[in-house]
Amino acid sequence: MIHVLGAALVAAGGAWMGFQAAAGLRRNVEAVRQMGAGLALLERELELCAPPLKQLLNRGAAGSQGPAAALFQGCVQGIDCLAQEDFSSLWRRLVQELEELNQEGQAVLLPLGDTLGRYEEARQREALSAARRRLEELAGRMEEDSRRLGRVYQVLGLSGGAFLVILLL
Repeated sequence: MIHVLGAALVAAGGAWMGFQAAAGLRRNVEAVRQMGAGLALLERELELCAPPLKQLLNRGAAGSQGPAAALFQGCVQGIDCLAQEDFSSLWRRLVQELEELNQEGQAVLLPLGDTLGRYEEARQREALSAARRRLEELAGRMEEDSRRLGRVYQVLGLSGGAFLVILLL
């Protein structure tokens, strides 16, 4: 009886690992989509009223979710210390700390730190729009990969668990 229970737990553990890997892919897609939505919010705010950078980021943090809210909130807090670190460096550091985004997603966001708050409103909107479109494209590719690889991970987890059960019995 103990062998059967152990075999069931091993099989369940393998399946769980596969399903967790697939869920991680879906979380990455969602993080990229949330960041794109956050950039779209900043773009709309700039278009409507062109607030100062701190107020823009504050509104972005309030209206965003996930990594976008964390990035914008971190920038708002860091703006008060611009004597120690310029905004571009602050933005780069905070973007690189976003573990939810892959390197490609971070690479899309990095140039925004050089544009936000420095140029006229139209140029900032163009930069935000270009980054948002690139993130949407990235999210589409990641979603397709997530569907394809997610199934592979799930099957590998189930198969690996079943293989271990066969070996143990």
